[in-house]
Amino acid sequence: MEQVVFDASFFLSFLLPDEKANQEIIQKFIKGELLLLEPFIFNLEVVNALRYAFSSKRIEKSKLIKLIKSFQKLDNIDYVYDFDLQSLAKISLKYDLSIYDACYVYLAQKTGAKFYTLDKKLARVLRA
Repeated sequence: MEQVVFDASFFLSFLLPDEKANQEIIQKFIKGELLLLEPFIFNLEVVNALRYAFSSKRIEKSKLIKLIKSFQKLDNIDYVYDFDLQSLAKISLKYDLSIYDACYVYLAQKTGAKFYTLDKKLARVLRA
């Protein structure tokens, strides 16, 4: 199974109706062909974004609850808890990223996994 890193923006792009997802990659994930390697903050970022989608009336409460329940059942996500904090700080400073975003970059660099994001700043970092 191929290992990849999705940041929250990419993952949310197929959950929220007004976002644009890369359907080919998302379908591979749904079929279980991809294992997501994610920083321990990933689930918090996803649920937080869903909460704000509800608050801004992008989704209804029933959809919010359904999405969170479905998200909790996914078994092809491997959460990583062990990060070198000095490396995170270096990445954050070098690319002017939050520590949270630096976690995704660090994980992709450390594992060699492909990294998918819709965040323009993170995408530029990956091309650098």
